[in-house]
Amino acid sequence: MNPTPAEEFDQLMRGHVRSLYRYAYRWTGDVDQAEDLVQETLTRLFSELPRLREVEAVRPWAARIMYRIFVDWLRRSDRSPVLYVDNEDIDAADDSQDPALLADQALQQERIADAWGRLLEQHRVVLSLHEIEGYSLEEVASIIEVPLGTTKSRLHRARQSLRDLLRVDRG
Repeated sequence: MNPTPAEEFDQLMRGHVRSLYRYAYRWTGDVDQAEDLVQETLTRLFSELPRLREVEAVRPWAARIMYRIFVDWLRRSDRSPVLYVDNEDIDAADDSQDPALLADQALQQERIADAWGRLLEQHRVVLSLHEIEGYSLEEVASIIEVPLGTTKSRLHRARQSLRDLLRVDRG
């Protein structure tokens, strides 16, 4: 018996949804926006099921589709009078660790999260794909659909910008 299109789609995408969510969260910095971005991406991918069947590397292809949607969102938000406000989730502390160490770690995480949120979107994208997810520069260039040289320069500027933001925060 042949699977339904929905079952086939689930089978093709099941191992990739968590990664797509990680990318979306790192790009948007917001749980709700990340969920919306993944949902819109999956909806678009489902409509591309015949093409999806033929793709060899599903995750980079899906990431490219999601990146296009993300860029469209950014363009629409630039024209929108609505401003988005980030909500921070606070994790419960582990009582078994030294409180001073936990406080230092929390402060460092807060500094990094604050600096990350102040990076340009294109910098968050290249940093998250290359440095965190481990895509090669060639793969990142393919996902964000820019030349390799542009990808390299964006990565360099993103790293420098993050360093500068963290240096300023230390004051």
